Amino acid sequence: MTDGRAGIGTLTAAALLVAGVGGCTVMQLKKDVEADELRVATKEEELKTQEARQASLQEQIASLRKDLETRQVTMEDLRSRLAQLQQANMNMHARTQEQQALKRRREIKLTAHQKELADIQQSDATIEEKKRKLEHLKEEIRKSLNLLVHS
Repeated sequence: MTDGRAGIGTLTAAALLVAGVGGCTVMQLKKDVEADELRVATKEEELKTQEARQASLQEQIASLRKDLETRQVTMEDLRSRLAQLQQANMNMHARTQEQQALKRRREIKLTAHQKELADIQQSDATIEEKKRKLEHLKEEIRKSLNLLVHS
């Protein structure tokens, strides 16, 4: 009978030990789930921020494209707007290869247009020649912006 009680006591102790270890495992799993939920919430917030930046950049591109089509834009205004677009593009975080490629294409186009604009401003051409070159550049920028918006 003593052996029976010792066996029951041992079984009870073993059961309590297993229950305690199981409780620790459940608590650890709960902590892991909470940590994962926090990481997901953080990533979702980062995604919303990036989407807002992307939307803002697209709006700036569309605005410049519209202005180039509908009103007279000075060289200085065009230079300033190109610089703003370039800065906004640099602030974009590209996570996928597709996003990185689009960001690089934007950077290349914007830099090329800025160089062309600087070349026009610094040239010894007549005012009429500069106006003609500026109109041609505006048309090229419109085309580039259309491609960038739709890619």
